[in-house]
Amino acid sequence: MIKILKIIGIFILSMILLFSGCAFYGYQKGQSYEATAVPYIEEVLPKISNWDLETNKLYSTPESNESMKDEDLVKLLKWLSKLGQLESIEKPQFTGIMNGNLIKYVFIAHYENGDATITMQLKDENGEFLINQFHVDSMALIE
Repeated sequence: MIKILKIIGIFILSMILLFSGCAFYGYQKGQSYEATAVPYIEEVLPKISNWDLETNKLYSTPESNESMKDEDLVKLLKWLSKLGQLESIEKPQFTGIMNGNLIKYVFIAHYENGDATITMQLKDENGEFLINQFHVDSMALIE
């Protein structure tokens, strides 16, 4: 009986160490992106907030560009243009990393017609970033 309890205890301890290690790794990666990804977001968001097709494609991954027809993207950008001009953004918050090179940030952007919560997933290719996913949640788009 004691042997079984030791095995269970070792298993539980191993799982705790595994999860702690993963959490620490995620934290460390988030901290390392603070100096590179956040300035990239702050530089690129004003450019893509002009809602121009070519500009948005320029800052997107090839996979992202291939996933949507240009005509559909033009419609989407026209719809997003209801937000108006970008006025400012709050500090992007690191929320996670997937597959070792897809990093996700969430932040509030202030546009002339209302605020938007933006979730942006960046693909890190040797320190160079491209937008892989871009989600906008705003009440200004409903009106």
